[in-house]
Amino acid sequence: MIKILLAVGIVIFCSAGYGLLAEKVLKLRPSGFTAPLGFVLLLCTLQFCYYPVQFFNGSVYWIYASSYLILGVLLVYSLLHIKKIFERYWHWNSLWILLSFLVFLIVFYQVFIDIGFSDSPMYLNYIAQNIDNQHINLFNLYSGKIGAEWDALYLFQGYYHFGTFLCHAINVPSTLFGIGGKIDNIVISTWGLGMIYSLISSMLIVNFAEGLKIKQKSIKSVLIAFTLFFSNFYYWRIAFAFYGNTYRTLLAAYLIYTAYCWLRDKEDQLKYVMMFVVGAGLACSSSYLFISFAILFSLAAYLFISHKDNAFVDMSIIVLPLAIYAVMMFSRNRDIPWVAPTLAVIFIGYYSLRFTGWMRKIISYIEDFFFKYGKIIFFVIIPVAMMLFSAYVNFFKPDYLYDYAYYFNNHQDYDMVKDYYFIYSHVFDNILNFIRWVGVILILCKARSEEQNFIKFLFIMMLILFLNPLATTAVAYLIASNVFYRTVEVLFNPFTEMLIIFVIFEWFAQRVWVKRGLMIILCCEIIIGHAASYYNSDWGLYTFHINGGRTVNPIYKISDEEIEAIHVLESLIQRDKDRYVGGHQPTIISHAEGVRTFLPNVYQIFTARDYYYIWNRVDWIFYDLARRHYDWEAPATEDYARSCTYLQDYQVDYLIIQYWENSEYDRATDACSTTEVTTSRFKVKSVSN
Repeated sequence: MIKILLAVGIVIFCSAGYGLLAEKVLKLRPSGFTAPLGFVLLLCTLQFCYYPVQFFNGSVYWIYASSYLILGVLLVYSLLHIKKIFERYWHWNSLWILLSFLVFLIVFYQVFIDIGFSDSPMYLNYIAQNIDNQHINLFNLYSGKIGAEWDALYLFQGYYHFGTFLCHAINVPSTLFGIGGKIDNIVISTWGLGMIYSLISSMLIVNFAEGLKIKQKSIKSVLIAFTLFFSNFYYWRIAFAFYGNTYRTLLAAYLIYTAYCWLRDKEDQLKYVMMFVVGAGLACSSSYLFISFAILFSLAAYLFISHKDNAFVDMSIIVLPLAIYAVMMFSRNRDIPWVAPTLAVIFIGYYSLRFTGWMRKIISYIEDFFFKYGKIIFFVIIPVAMMLFSAYVNFFKPDYLYDYAYYFNNHQDYDMVKDYYFIYSHVFDNILNFIRWVGVILILCKARSEEQNFIKFLFIMMLILFLNPLATTAVAYLIASNVFYRTVEVLFNPFTEMLIIFVIFEWFAQRVWVKRGLMIILCCEIIIGHAASYYNSDWGLYTFHINGGRTVNPIYKISDEEIEAIHVLESLIQRDKDRYVGGHQPTIISHAEGVRTFLPNVYQIFTARDYYYIWNRVDWIFYDLARRHYDWEAPATEDYARSCTYLQDYQVDYLIIQYWENSEYDRATDACSTTEVTTSRFKVKSVSN
């Protein structure tokens, strides 16, 4: 753990130095902690260097080399400017960061990552299987089967390749010099990346509070405390802090905050910061594509309707990472192969000819057009068109899954989102929902300044288009697919929540009892949210994950029995390594979770994903025989006598079976396998081939 802490410290230190450098180069006003800006720039820089190797499925050693080079240069720069960095961080606000980080470590130690039913195995496998891989991304993220790319949505997130580099770099002292023991990938990925998220998010939240220029210290302290210890402690921001997807909301908040400051302070260079934030968000999560699109669409509407000078050019700078990412994504679309090169030609043409006279005339014409017709286009034509298209899909494509009714599903049951509509939330959450919507209404009614008018435009655009139940079928169909509801994070995120609550405080400035009551409510939310998590209450912020945490090793996040079984399997594969030549991977069926984070190069025929998605199963009868049989499910009705035939047909080499959950399968496979080890929960078997 010391090596992980050291690596995290180096990343944060380099990020602080990079942020300091950016402030100097871009001539930005000092804005609190520099590490969030620096980390955004680091992700952007790494992603820019990673794109070629991602595109061509090249060797991971390119990722190692470029990462070492960039971090090495930043480390030297940061050391040369350590005095300035120290001065920026030596103040009372640093205590907020330290306290938040300490609470994060305490809570994260006690939670589990629900590796059997969440996306955790996908992301952990993605990181692990790319380690020392000569052809990155040429494998299925769940099963590990090599030879082909998986979903294009996950191919160009440099954050996970940075995680791969981190796993490699932390173990270099052990593998090359024999210094210390090797740290397992699952520990580095969950703890290392989780710590980085905790520190960066905490610093950014404190920066938000300082950026709002809140004069009354008590209000500022309560807002910081609420956002740090309540909003930033929703279960996914703890248990899944290592996901790139967790940065989705944080960087949406950062993008909105930067636009807010850009309009308020007239600091033109902040548009480049917005560009870097967009790039960093795309490097972390494919969902950031449509979330940033929603934000930038709203920003463009505001700029054009308010007749801002250079609106088109400014927006073209901010959306540059979106343009690059779109080309990369469409390059993998075999159904319409002409789209990627067409977009590339258009974007290269525009960005290379932007300063020519005739291009300026075209830009001027476009700006004049949107200045004149912006209101009707953005607030009438586009929303109405989307609602009509939604109606068409709902009535003429009845098989489409994401229809009107889907909007009202309880999305928080299966995704990292909250319910803000008073439908599925408990009473205590709905108190907060009431406060949130009061703040939204106040901004819609009382916005006066330029930056508040932008927030007003943003909220209106969300309500009439991206979160309008009459239009969201079109949003899903054309842009966001089944996760369109995540755009609610544009409406409610760490920055906008802080802003709207602050607006409420300002509105009731003369009513001291209202202000005090609101502060008491926010403080109670923090205390109850954490305390209830330990008493099996729905009111808890992370109750389910605390309960699950009692069943796993707190460091490895899986059970000790699973770790034991996986290590046995590892020794068997090592024993039989001469069998795995050519293209054959060790092929397994495993009831132990997390096996591929330890052994990323095995092919696991059935994974957690097969439980949800029937079409992913190589054979549904084989799956029904071989899967875990949970207590709440009926046993399989198929003929277990066919088990050995399936093992031979799919060239399975090893089995890890929870024999007390699926004793029928355990007995059926005895005829064609040898039991190597039996533990309190698992049997590890090698299949006779």
